[in-house]
Amino acid sequence: MHLSRLSLANLRNLHPARLAFDPRLNLIVGPNASGKTSLLEAIYLLGRAQSFRTSHPRPLIQSGQSALTVSGCLLVDGREHRLGIGFEGVRRRLRLDGRELDARAELLRLMPVRIIDPTLYDLPETSPHRRRRFLDWGVFYFDPDYLPAWRAYRRALQQRNAALKAGDAEGAALWGQSLGKYGKMVSRSRQRYLQVFAARLAPLAEKLGLGKEAGIRYLPGWRADADLDTVLREDLPRDLRHGCTHSGPHRDDFRIAIEGHDVRQRLSRGQMKLLAHALISIQGTLLERPGILLIDDLASELDQENQALLSELSVQTQEQIFITATRPAALTALTSHPHRMFHVEHGRISPAEP
Repeated sequence: MHLSRLSLANLRNLHPARLAFDPRLNLIVGPNASGKTSLLEAIYLLGRAQSFRTSHPRPLIQSGQSALTVSGCLLVDGREHRLGIGFEGVRRRLRLDGRELDARAELLRLMPVRIIDPTLYDLPETSPHRRRRFLDWGVFYFDPDYLPAWRAYRRALQQRNAALKAGDAEGAALWGQSLGKYGKMVSRSRQRYLQVFAARLAPLAEKLGLGKEAGIRYLPGWRADADLDTVLREDLPRDLRHGCTHSGPHRDDFRIAIEGHDVRQRLSRGQMKLLAHALISIQGTLLERPGILLIDDLASELDQENQALLSELSVQTQEQIFITATRPAALTALTSHPHRMFHVEHGRISPAEP
C-alpha cells in the first residue's frame, strides 16, 4: 500500500500543490516554519480525517480562504482508491472512490497512517487520555471486533452518565449492565494487544540501547480485585452524587518499564525519542498490511549515531515513509536508498532535481 499522488489547496501556509511520491521513501527538507510539517499534516488528514496539531478545523484553513481540500490516490493490492477530505468552516466532508462518507472508520481502515513528532516523546509521562488514543488506534487494526464493542461501550457510558446527572438510579443501573458487558470486551481486546506489543518491545528496546527487559503494564480503569460489573454496582451511590461514571475502560492506562523501572525516571530526553520510534515501529508491525509512517524532524535531539540507527530501523520496514529535516545532511544516512526528495520554502513544495 502507498500514497502515489496528493493534491492540496488552502491548507495553512502551503501553496496549492500536486505531488507524486515514491512508494517507499520520501524526504522533505526546508527551514523551520517553511511548511514541512503542514505537508505531513495533509497526508495525516487524508488517512485519519483529523489533524495531529489541532482539534479545531479553522486553523487548518489558509488565512483569507473559507475552505480547504486535500485529495489523493492510494494504491492497495494493485487497486487505486481516490480519497478526499475538505473543511468549510467547521463542516467536514469525506469522500472515498466517489462516495461521500458519514464516518471516518472506512478511511482509517484503508489508509493506516502514524506520525512520530515531538508530542509523541512525552507519551509515557503525558495524560492517560493520550496513551488510550495511542492504544486504541493499534487495537482498531489488531482486532476487527474492537470498534463495534468500543462504540457500544461509549453509547452505554453516555446513557449512564445522562441517567446519573438526572438522578435516575434505576436507569443508571440498567445502562450499567451494558457498560459492564461491553467494557469487559474492550478491556480484553486492549490486554491482548498489549501482550503481543510487549513481546516485540523487549528485543527492540535492547537493540536501541534502552535497556533489557522492557515491558508494558496494563492498568484497567477500575480496581483490580473486583469484576467491572461489581464495581459499577458498588460505585452507583458515588456516581449519582457526582453525575459521572468513575470506573471503566474510559479510565484505562498503561505504563512502560525497563528492567523494572518506570521509563519516566530512567530515560533521558534523547532516549525517550528512541522509545517513541520503537513504539510506533511496533504498531506498524502489528498492522495487517504495511501502512504510512510520518517522521517530523528526524534529527531533533539525537546525535549522529542514533540518527543513523533510526534511519536504518525506518527503512527496514515495508511501509511508505515521509521524513522531514531542516538540513539535507540530517538525511545523509537515507539517501543511499531509493527515494524522492522535496524542498519546502515559504509554503512552496517543489520536487528536487534527480
